[in-house]
Parts: sequence; structure tokens; C-alpha cells
Amino acid sequence: MDSPKSDAASASPSKDKVKRPRKRPQNLYGQAMGRKGTQTRERLIRATADLLEKRSLRDVSVSDIATLAGTSSSSFYIYFADVTSAALAAADGIEQITPEIEAILAQPWSRGEAQNKAIALLESYVNFSSQHHAILRIRNLSADEGDKRFEEVRHHAVSRIHDLLESRIAALNNGLDPSAGASAVLALMERIAAIARLPLRRHHSRKSLIVAAAFLIANAMTSP
Repeated sequence: MDSPKSDAASASPSKDKVKRPRKRPQNLYGQAMGRKGTQTRERLIRATADLLEKRSLRDVSVSDIATLAGTSSSSFYIYFADVTSAALAAADGIEQITPEIEAILAQPWSRGEAQNKAIALLESYVNFSSQHHAILRIRNLSADEGDKRFEEVRHHAVSRIHDLLESRIAALNNGLDPSAGASAVLALMERIAAIARLPLRRHHSRKSLIVAAAFLIANAMTSP
């Protein structure tokens, strides 16, 4: 007969199965942030993003951010070391994929519908990027200059769409290396998104640029 002690031991969950509470976010002083602190930090991030829509990074000051966020400069330094750190936090909140993009890439592309699907993909990507163009521009410039923090944030932001592109190309078995092909398609999409907002030459238009890029993407995303 089993002893009560052994029954109790077998009935209790093991230490490995006990869910440990998630660690609360901390400020720069290592203090766990409550609701008020989290809200203040979010206001500072939004203020940073709003200001960067109108000014360059070097022209935005801590005082500007704090004033727009309705707090003080001393409060800013509880959460961020400098303006660049606040910009990094703003960039970290952007994942470059939408439900529409995910739906487009989740389906097979036939040769007949590939061009229209590529156009829809690019339109959605360009529109989303335009909404966050200032932060994305700063993120990409900083990453290209070798800032590892911004490189990591950029990698995370595009990882989901890269994975979807890679899976779609791998399923085709069209001779294109899936990872390299996904990276090339993504690089083209990023470049189109960056220049679509700029004034174009008279014989070009945003639409014609997207159609031309879509032609290249459609051929990469379909079987021969």
C-alpha cells in the first residue's frame, strides 16, 4: 500500500512544470515598471516617433520629447539613456508585416495570378512602410552604419516576412535558393518602399515602379 507521503508527492506538480511569473519590464535603474511607468515610457516612445516625422534625429532633444509626452527631462532619463535609445525603442515596436501581407504569401501563386499578387504584396508593403517611414529610415541608416542594436531590430522586424518568402520559394523548387531568393525579393521591396515616397522622374510614376518591381517578384515566386 502506498503511503500518504508518496501519494502527495505524486499528485503535486514537479518544479519543471510550475509556471514561473514573467519578469516585469524594468527601467534604467533596474526597477520593475508598474502601469504608470509603462504608460509614461510608451508616451515617450510615441513622442519620439512623432517628432522624428518632422525632424532629423540630431535635431530632436530630450526636452522636446519630454514636453510632447507631458513629462519632464528627468523622467525621460529614468527610461532612456538618450534620444537614440528612445528611437531604438520606437523602431523595436515595428514588425514589417500585416495580416494582408501574410495572407498573400500564405497562398500558392499560379503563373496567371502572380503579377497581380506581387502588385498587391508591394502595395501593402509600401503603404505600411510609408506610415513608419521616419523611424524605418533612421533604423536602416543606423544599421547600415554598423550599429548592432539597430541591426538586430531590423532583423527581427523583417524575419516573419522573410520566412514566408523563403517558404513560398522553397515550395516551388524553381532552382532559386530559397534563403537568397527571399533576401533578394525583400531587398527589392525595401528599396521600392524607400523611393516610392520621393519625387520621381516624369516618365516614371509610383504605380509604374511597383508594376515593374512586381514583374521581377512574380517571376521569382512562380515555377518556370
